[in-house]
Amino acid sequence: MQKSLTSSIVIPDKIKQDWQNMLNVLADLTEVPVALVMRIHHETIEVFSSNDSLANPYIEGNIERIHQNLYCEHVVKHRHQLLVPNALKNPEWENSPDTNLNMIAYCGLPLFWPDNTPFGTVCILDSKENAFNPAYQRLLATYQQSIEAQLNTLFQHTELLKNHLKLQQEIASKTNDINKINTKLANEIDCRRAAEQKVEYHKSHDIGTGFLNTTALYRHIDKLICTNKNFVLLHIHFANSRKIQQEHGHSVFNLILTKYRSKLSKVTDTSVTGRLDSSDILLVIHTDKEKLPKLCQHLSEIGQTRFSNNEEFIHLQSYIGAVHSNNQASRTELLQCAYNTVVECQNHGKTFTISERSLPVKSSLSEHKIEGYLLEAVRNNDLFLNYQPKVCPYTKQWLGCEVLLRWNHPHLATISNDVLIQLAERNGLIYELGNFALRSAIQQTSEWILHSPNFVTAVNLSAVQLKDPSLVQHIQQLLDIYNLPAKNLELEVTESGLIADEELAISTLTQLHEMGISIALDDFGTGYASFQYLKKYPFDSLKIDKSFIDNVEHNVEDQNIVCAMINIAKKLQLKVVVEGVENKNQERFVTSEGVDLIQGYLYSKPITANEFEEGLFNQSSIGTPYFQFM
Repeated sequence: MQKSLTSSIVIPDKIKQDWQNMLNVLADLTEVPVALVMRIHHETIEVFSSNDSLANPYIEGNIERIHQNLYCEHVVKHRHQLLVPNALKNPEWENSPDTNLNMIAYCGLPLFWPDNTPFGTVCILDSKENAFNPAYQRLLATYQQSIEAQLNTLFQHTELLKNHLKLQQEIASKTNDINKINTKLANEIDCRRAAEQKVEYHKSHDIGTGFLNTTALYRHIDKLICTNKNFVLLHIHFANSRKIQQEHGHSVFNLILTKYRSKLSKVTDTSVTGRLDSSDILLVIHTDKEKLPKLCQHLSEIGQTRFSNNEEFIHLQSYIGAVHSNNQASRTELLQCAYNTVVECQNHGKTFTISERSLPVKSSLSEHKIEGYLLEAVRNNDLFLNYQPKVCPYTKQWLGCEVLLRWNHPHLATISNDVLIQLAERNGLIYELGNFALRSAIQQTSEWILHSPNFVTAVNLSAVQLKDPSLVQHIQQLLDIYNLPAKNLELEVTESGLIADEELAISTLTQLHEMGISIALDDFGTGYASFQYLKKYPFDSLKIDKSFIDNVEHNVEDQNIVCAMINIAKKLQLKVVVEGVENKNQERFVTSEGVDLIQGYLYSKPITANEFEEGLFNQSSIGTPYFQFM
C-alpha cells in the first residue's frame, strides 16, 4: 500500500470515541457481534475502532500485515463494497485469516480522505452465515458518509494549518506596522484559529498600510446610512503620489501613508480611514458643521508637513473634498459628490473644499433603506409573532409550538422569519429582535399554561445571541417577570450557532438546561458533525429537517436515513420532532417509526396568537384541532 500524506493526520480521541459509539449502535441495529473501523497503513492494517460487544474477537490496536487475503484489504484495493455471506462456502475466502476468528460473513465499505487516498474501511462481521439485507447495507453506507464527513473536517483543518504557516512567511515581508498588527492578533487568538483570523483581516484591510479596503469601508458607510447617523465623508487625493512611488518605491509611500494616518488620529479620534487606490484615501468622521472648516485646515497642514525616510524628507501634496451625509442619499451618491468636490478643490488650487451641494433623494428602496425600516419597526413594536403547533401524532393534541417572527410593512409586504434574522444580524439588531421574540413568547405562554399546564413554547436562538454572555441571566429574568416555569420553554439552536464559539455555547446551553429549559437541535441531519453534537451538548430533543421528509414517500434512502436518525435519538433517550409534514402519507410513515411530535402544514401553518389560542382551547381530548385543515 502506497504511503500518503494523510497517513500523518492524527484522529482526535473525541472523534475516535464518537466512532466507537456509532459502531455500538450499528452492531445493535444490524444484530451482528462485530462492527469495525479499520485503518490502512503502508504494509499493515489496524483495528482502529471497534464495538465493545463481548462476542467481538477483534481488539482495538491489533495490526495485521496485508497481502494475506484479508476482507478489508480487498475493499481498499478494489475501492468498493465487499459482501461475503459465508466464506466457508467460497473458495476465494475460505483461507482468509478472518475465518480463524470464526468471522465467516462480512460486509464492508471503503473510507476515503477528501484527496481520494484510502483511510481504511467500515465493516460488520458475523460468526454465522449472513447475507446482510439491503436495509443493513444502506445503514452501513450512512455511517460511511458520516465518518468520511469527519475525515473531511480533519483534512480541512490540516490544510488550514499549512496555510497558516504560508501566511506567516508572506506577512513577515510586509511593513513594520502590519507586523505589529499581526503580533497583536497572534497574542489575542489561539494558534488553532490564527490563520483564519489573518485571512479575515486581509479581507477588510489594505495589506500595505492597514487602512480599510473599499469593501470594508463601504460596509461601514452603509451601516451609518442605515442607522440614520450623521457623518462627514472626506476624499483626500495625493497629487504627487505617483512621483513618490517612482522615485522611492511603493513600500516607502505605504510607510508614509501609515505615518500620515498616525498624525490624523491626533487630530480626530472618531474617524475611519479607507484606501480607494494608490493616490486616494477616504476619511469618515463625526463632527459639527461649525467645526469642520477648522478640522479640514488641520488635515491640510498635516499633508504639508515633511515625512522622514532614511534621513531624507518627503512632502505630500494633498487636496481634500468634504461632504455632509444626507439621510436620503445613497453611498454611491455620497462618494460621487466627495470625488467631484476634491476635483474642484484641485482645479481651484485650494487645499480643501467643503461641498455645499444638495444631494439627490433616492426614489427606490435599497437594502440599507429596508434595514432602516426594520430599525424603525423594532423601536415602534411593529413586529409580531406567529405560532405553529407541535402535535402529538397519536392523540392529535397541540402539546407545544414554535414561534416565528413576522413583520408586515406597507411597501414591503410580509417579511419572513429567515429574512428578518439575516437583516438583523447584518445591522446589529439581532439582540433586539431576539429579546422581542423571547419576551413576547414567554409572556404569551404564561397565559396559555393556565389552560394547558404542560404546554411548551420553542424559540429559536441565533448564533449571535448564543455568544452573548448575559443571555442566561436575561432569560432567567424574563421567566421570573412573567412567572413562567422553565419547563414550559424550549430553545432551538442550529449547528451554525454551535460552531461559532463551541466553548461558550456548551457553557451557555448547560446553564440553561440546568435551569430546566429544554434544549433542541434544529435542522438535524443537515450538518456534517451532528452526531458529535448529540454527545457534547445537553440536548433534550432533536428536530429532523424538512428536507428529509419532502420525499420520504417515494425515496427509500430518505426513509432509511430518517429511520436511522430516529433510532439513534431513541438510543440516546432524546425526543424526536419532525418538521415539514404536509400530507397523511408522511404522517403515517413518521408515526410508525415512533416520533414524539410532528410540525407541519398538515395540521396548521404559522398563525397569529389569537388564532392559535382558539385552536388550542377548542381541541377536544381526543379530537382533531380546530385549525388542522385551514
